[in-house]
Amino acid sequence: MKAFLLSFVVAFLLVAAPAALFADEPELEFVVTADRVLTDITSTAAHVSIITAEDIRRSGATNVPELLSRRPGVSFTSFSHEAEAQIDMRGFGEGSSSRVLVLIDGRKQNQPDLSEINWLSIPIDSIERIEVVRGGASALYGNHAIGGVINIITKTPERPLEVTAFGSFGSYLTNQERLGLQHAGERYRLRASGEHFSTDGYRDRSAYRALNFSLAGEFDPTDTITVSLGGRYANVFYELPGGLTEDEFDDDPTQATNEDDENTENQFGLDAGVQWRIGEPADAELQLGYLLKRVESDFTSQGSFTDTDLHRVTASPSVTLDWAAGQVPMRTRLGGDWSWARQEGTSYLTAERDDKDFEFTLAQNTVGGSLSNTAFLTEQLDLTGAVRYDRSTISAEKEDADIDDSTTHQAVVFDLGAVYRPVEFAKLYVTGGTLFRYPALDEQADVNFADQFEDDLDPERGFNVELGGGLYLGRFLQTEVSAYWLQMRDEIAFVTDPVTFEGSNVNLDETRRLGGDLSLESEPIELLRLSAGYSYVWATFIAGDDDGNEVPLVPNHRANAELGVRPVEGLEFGPAVSYTSTAYQGGDTANAQDKIDDYFLTDLYVRFRPAAVPGDLSLSAEVKNVFDISYSPLVSGFDDGTQWVEAYYPAAGRNFRISASYAY
Repeated sequence: MKAFLLSFVVAFLLVAAPAALFADEPELEFVVTADRVLTDITSTAAHVSIITAEDIRRSGATNVPELLSRRPGVSFTSFSHEAEAQIDMRGFGEGSSSRVLVLIDGRKQNQPDLSEINWLSIPIDSIERIEVVRGGASALYGNHAIGGVINIITKTPERPLEVTAFGSFGSYLTNQERLGLQHAGERYRLRASGEHFSTDGYRDRSAYRALNFSLAGEFDPTDTITVSLGGRYANVFYELPGGLTEDEFDDDPTQATNEDDENTENQFGLDAGVQWRIGEPADAELQLGYLLKRVESDFTSQGSFTDTDLHRVTASPSVTLDWAAGQVPMRTRLGGDWSWARQEGTSYLTAERDDKDFEFTLAQNTVGGSLSNTAFLTEQLDLTGAVRYDRSTISAEKEDADIDDSTTHQAVVFDLGAVYRPVEFAKLYVTGGTLFRYPALDEQADVNFADQFEDDLDPERGFNVELGGGLYLGRFLQTEVSAYWLQMRDEIAFVTDPVTFEGSNVNLDETRRLGGDLSLESEPIELLRLSAGYSYVWATFIAGDDDGNEVPLVPNHRANAELGVRPVEGLEFGPAVSYTSTAYQGGDTANAQDKIDDYFLTDLYVRFRPAAVPGDLSLSAEVKNVFDISYSPLVSGFDDGTQWVEAYYPAAGRNFRISASYAY
């Protein structure tokens, strides 16, 4: 950690000195996620990465996980396909996605149960930018915001007619087609999109099919009021190939062990919002949302056939006020967050669903409020603070098992931070605060297999201290670095008892994470582009029987880099490489099993944007995992009382993709 901080200081001084010689003042970006209000990036007490619409088009990426996984401190693992991938930030390993808050236009996307976000339901052509904020933000956002916050901000139409189209084809019969339309009038803006995705998958029984549609509009009834309305629908089907033994993985990583496990999902969503620009000193906003998610799950390997309906309603009002305390300018935000969720499920004895087994109902009602304030003490120094009170009640009913229970959790958390700008295009910051996460519905109550309500399961709690800095010199160089100390107690994990073979969700002993993230992007000349990132995290137990052991599924080192060579205008090609170090298998808190192997991957790409074509045409071709490395980033296991039973979930071997996108 000392070497990491020293390298940051040296690098900062070496680059900041010549930077003062630049004649053109770099254009700084603004972010909304770090402070939940629009803020200059040099005024945010956080390590923030911004992925712009231009970055997205230039990247050749076809989905959000592909984009985010190229950023330091962000990784994904999956049991079947990247569309249902589990995101990890700050080294949480198992169940990591419930510790990262994901937003679309500021609206929470995390599910109240442990199911993953449908990443493919987010049309990438409709994204204006993605803001990646590393570190905890519980005081601002509440539940889930422990390891980081991802905010996906969609485009606002600006012209009478904008058309985007995309198509791709690749290995495993993977194909994706997308069409988007946008229209802007004098006092309204409309956009619509439709998308189809299909793949047979790298492994047997790993097919994935998705249809996504969205429609949204913004209206300005007056000069100070904007009303937004939106709707979306997604139909998703995917197969679950299951885990492999080590021998099966070595023999044929493409094989499946679950021949009939699969899921079908239908999601309906409605969003509404009102923004009122009260005047020079104040803005008010109200965001409303509704989600209906219907899932038909066939886990033939476990004899479980379940249909569930999840309803969720959310509301988030807020007021932002600019004022002054004497000669000190202030910005204050007062906000509330309310959500209500109800999941009704029916289990059947067969896949035909002609013989009902049992019914259950899970519910959660959460309400919270936060107060945040930034004091602009000088032109170079800002102080920030936030405090939140949050309360959540979770209940479960299952008549057949005589379950009719509920429990209430509460949390009071805070954040404090300071940002110092030695020059206009650089920042140094320090921040710290407390964190929390409530149990998910299916963590608090296991009504599918174990018939138990975990009324003694406590929320996760912790604190985070972080320092870092950033240098923003436009296209020439943008770099950020951070170092952190994150400590948690009562982390929730599913544990199998080696004596009774029964599993339950329990609170783990205290853990600590020491780490840092470094990101760098540079276009020193028109012919070259370089992006690179490195993340280090040492996640350990610091109490209990596993004191001193490392947290499973958390590699100590991750690194990635991409080089773009531009011999002529519009053409770019080069390699992209990534490295992930070893990690302990999922469930191996004793650190007694063989580690997951490290792996080094190489991709090659070529991208072409002909200037002579009207509009914006982009063509790309990629070969991923060029050297056909056989690896499994996810290996999980448990002790069955006689031996360690492990399951490998292999990643794809060498594969290719060609794609074309067009905007007009």
